Amino acid sequence: MQRYVYPVDLTEVEKELEFIAKKLKVSKAKAIREAIRWFAEELKGLEVVEIRSVSKEQAKREILEYIKGKERVTTDEIANDLRLDFSLVNEILMELWSECYVEPEN
Repeated sequence: MQRYVYPVDLTEVEKELEFIAKKLKVSKAKAIREAIRWFAEELKGLEVVEIRSVSKEQAKREILEYIKGKERVTTDEIANDLRLDFSLVNEILMELWSECYVEPEN
């Protein structure tokens, strides 16, 4: 088995590393390996959504088209499916609410 050794400066996280190693009752090296495994496992289920750059007017048209015929849809569903910035979607939904196009869920 090939070994990989990485020189890493842990100065700024030394206290946290000591705390983790002590809490888990393992060596610092094992704590680092376990942290990498945990982080890699967490990332497996994540999907990276590339946000598109569109004008507010274009985004509003797309959102109106997206919600047509849908009983219920959430801000994050709209943002993810249309690949729009979450805060822009939220801002537009607030406008649509004030224009009586959508209603917030109670």
